[in-house]
Amino acid sequence: MCLLILFRGADPEYPLIVASNRDEQRSRPSAPPGLFVGQNNRMLSPRDRQAQGTWMGINEHGMFAGLTNLAGGAGMGDTGPIEVHTTRGELPHLALDQADVASAVDAVLDRIDSDDFMGFQLLVADGASAQIVSHAGCLQSVAEVPDPWVVLSNEHGERELLIPGIEDAALPGLDIEDRLAALAPVLLDEGALSGHRILKRGGEYGTVASALLAIPARPSQGLIWRYAAGVPDEVPYKDYGNLGRRLET
Repeated sequence: MCLLILFRGADPEYPLIVASNRDEQRSRPSAPPGLFVGQNNRMLSPRDRQAQGTWMGINEHGMFAGLTNLAGGAGMGDTGPIEVHTTRGELPHLALDQADVASAVDAVLDRIDSDDFMGFQLLVADGASAQIVSHAGCLQSVAEVPDPWVVLSNEHGERELLIPGIEDAALPGLDIEDRLAALAPVLLDEGALSGHRILKRGGEYGTVASALLAIPARPSQGLIWRYAAGVPDEVPYKDYGNLGRRLET
């Protein structure tokens, strides 16, 4: 995933609102959102068919986990590059299989202490809190997100990617469709808004999926998950929100 935006507490009916683009090799197969059953929780997530992981998902309790890679910090140890056989894509599912944000972060830290992973940023959030786990070889950190919104990308850390007008999605009095409409142009930005190519067309590597989510406190009721399996103004969004009912046990 190249870009991940999360708003927390902007809408009284939807504690979490998410907008994201995933950048990857276009030849790498993936699947749209579907049910994943963990040891403790039920989850919805798209799937990377090559590595069998995911880059984002939600669980039955309204917790979200989203992953970006970390440019310049991938696969580096104390003495240089290391060979990595694990997939970062297992970490969102691991986080979402926990009881809350704090235990999710602890589980991820325990996992990366036990094996080698390429560099990543993992954002875990619910209606009460949000934390970012950053990992680059032997260096790792955990940061609480105090603000109501956060922007992550694989090229920029927390809040370093400034996108004018993004705060419009949090204006009071808007309905959820207005909020999602305010975020949709950001996912199509080829540099006019932020000065960075958030949307990457063409070539072997580029934007391969896009998503807009509005996550209610009970995702089994009223979930909005719009997912485009490609560049979102070329491949239309399809709403997978009806899958929320599959989170009910």
